[in-house]
Amino acid sequence: MRTLLKTAVASGQLRAVDLHGALFLEELAGKSSPTLLLAGALASQAVGDGHICLPLATVAGQQVFAPSSTETAPSQGEWRKQLLASGVVGIPGGQEPLILDGENRLYLARYHACESLIAENLRSRNLGLLPVEEARAAELLARLFPGGVEAGSQKLAAAVAAVKQFAVISGGPGTGKTYTVARILALLQALAGGRLRIGLAAPTGRAAARLQESIGRARQDMDPDLAALVQEQAGTLHRLLGMVPETGRFRHTRNNLLLLDLLIIDEASMVDVPLMAALVEALPAKARLIMLGDRDQLTSVEAGSLFGDICGVGEPSWSIRLSRQVSRLTGISLPGGTEIESMGDSVSMLHAGYRFGEGGGIGKLARMVNAGDQENLAAFAEQYHDDLAVVRPASEHFRPWLAARLLEGFAPCFAAAGPEEALAAFARFRVLCALREGPAGVAGVNGLAEQIFRSRGLLAGSGAWYRGRPLVIRKNHYGLQLFNGDAGIVWPDREGVLHAWFPRPDGGLWPVALSMLPAHDTAYAATVHQAQGSEFAEVLFLLPLQDNRILSRELVYTALTRARHKLTLADPASLLAKSISRRAVRYSGLTARLWCKKKEDLSLREK
Repeated sequence: MRTLLKTAVASGQLRAVDLHGALFLEELAGKSSPTLLLAGALASQAVGDGHICLPLATVAGQQVFAPSSTETAPSQGEWRKQLLASGVVGIPGGQEPLILDGENRLYLARYHACESLIAENLRSRNLGLLPVEEARAAELLARLFPGGVEAGSQKLAAAVAAVKQFAVISGGPGTGKTYTVARILALLQALAGGRLRIGLAAPTGRAAARLQESIGRARQDMDPDLAALVQEQAGTLHRLLGMVPETGRFRHTRNNLLLLDLLIIDEASMVDVPLMAALVEALPAKARLIMLGDRDQLTSVEAGSLFGDICGVGEPSWSIRLSRQVSRLTGISLPGGTEIESMGDSVSMLHAGYRFGEGGGIGKLARMVNAGDQENLAAFAEQYHDDLAVVRPASEHFRPWLAARLLEGFAPCFAAAGPEEALAAFARFRVLCALREGPAGVAGVNGLAEQIFRSRGLLAGSGAWYRGRPLVIRKNHYGLQLFNGDAGIVWPDREGVLHAWFPRPDGGLWPVALSMLPAHDTAYAATVHQAQGSEFAEVLFLLPLQDNRILSRELVYTALTRARHKLTLADPASLLAKSISRRAVRYSGLTARLWCKKKEDLSLREK
């Protein structure tokens, strides 16, 4: 087995860290164990691939590391027996480095602990209904949501947030999530007499700035007395928790709780499981928690599919008790509901989109992608839409076609008079790629852009640093408050010295010395993951010239919905239909843990 794993590392099927972790486990066990070696390597690999656990059922009895190997994994029953006898694999509640639960899901202990903490905390916050002054709440809801049927789902979501300690609002772009949460802030503050201590946060500085801007806009058409109650200041989750750059640890923990009565997290689909565990552990037990996001988007860069697991599958069903309470508060008649309370009581879905309009091509295509509608995709792509174009440039013409688009899209950045104007122009147009490498990948597009711009005399000097170079941060730097995905631009200061300029949450800019920058890339093009949490007036989305397993329905949907007004989707290899036939799957036990009907069900699953 050692030889097999080393061969897998050499062929790129396994990471070196996966092999060394497995060898360490065998050393701890004190005896040779091929089945433990295999399980340890695959469990580590699963986390590297974005999963929280390794379901043994996905590999048991099957050939591993094919085609170079004919080795097969043991059957589930035999594998479970051998792992639990190894001394380094335990059951839930144990202290072993690997945990195997009752459903044969194998975890690295840290991730099992994080998942368990989240499940227990959220299930506890989901229990029952909070008391509310019904007449006052109903009057406030009527003032905050004066619209007709189109505002119904938003009003319902706000009513749920009034009576639930934990609330989740999921919806696509333009469904009014931040509009709704701004009104929830006014509602809850008014009901509490303005005494709530509130935290507004998002995973990245860019997303926090957008949350702050959106809430500021939403306040403008509220009654002044209610708008005055709404907090706008938002920050990153890491800043909220008090990240200590030198140690990578948080100041706020279970022993130093956040001084909050309400925490609102935007872009929650970008939050990974370890970060969520740290958040709920540091949040006081009686504090409210509201999460906003789009469950159909890509999941976090790190392991897990937290927000999707919390939202569950399909439309959530509210309990009879919650339905009756919400009906009294909103005056909206609701179906009877379920007999038993579940996580569904905390989940509200917003479907009506206001950004793209009913006739907009972007919105229609996004809905088709979400539905996996391959049958009608080809015909739709041939139709004309003001806001959408699906093009298929031939491979031999792809490079000159792309060069022309880059010149057209980025010319305003170089014509800008200052960094503010350049960043504003940069935010209006962006190239998004599915891959990092290749002619239609980030590296290929950025290289072509610099070559074309230099040939046109737009880039001053011959070095890597030049006026107008766009940047995207790849690695979090907590000291500088720069996070993965934050975008900036290189521009001279008043003395002519080049700096990287980044937007601040308050709307201003701040310069960072080039020598201080964390890991970063040139950003004429960015991956879809890097663009998550951002929006641009116009997007050029490039599918690759060859199929790749990273292409999925969630990736395409996320890319499409980054565009506010115009989208060009380039599909030179006709991969769109194949892409949306794939789903991005991440294994975890969180959905099962959260959506068990009763606590007894959860305990049975752990035996």
